[in-house]
Amino acid sequence: MSTKITFEDLIAEVENAYEIVEFVGPDGTVFAMRSLVILPREARRSVVAAVAVANNKSADVDQQETAIDKVLVSVVDKPSEFQSVLDALPLGAKVKLIEAWSEGTQAGEA
Repeated sequence: MSTKITFEDLIAEVENAYEIVEFVGPDGTVFAMRSLVILPREARRSVVAAVAVANNKSADVDQQETAIDKVLVSVVDKPSEFQSVLDALPLGAKVKLIEAWSEGTQAGEA
C-alpha cells in the first residue's frame, strides 16, 4: 500500500506547523505575517538579506528602515494593502512589529 500526499495537504501541514502573527491595521484589515520557512525561496532569500542589513550596526538608519520595510512587506499576506499602513508607521513601531513577527512565527512544539 502506498501513501498519497497532495500538494495542498503538504502546504497546509507546513503552514499549520508554524504560527502566524496577525497585525490589525488602522482600518481593521487583518494582515497575516507568515513564518520565514513557509515563504517561497526568492522571498525567503530577500528577507534574509534584508534582515542582515537591518542588523548591521554600520548601516545608517534609512538603510535599516528600508530593510525592515522589505521584510515586513515580504512576510504579509496582502503586501499591496499593507504598504500604506507601513508608510504610516514610525520606525520604532516597525521595529516592535518585526520583533513580534520574529518571536511569534517560530515552530510550535511537536
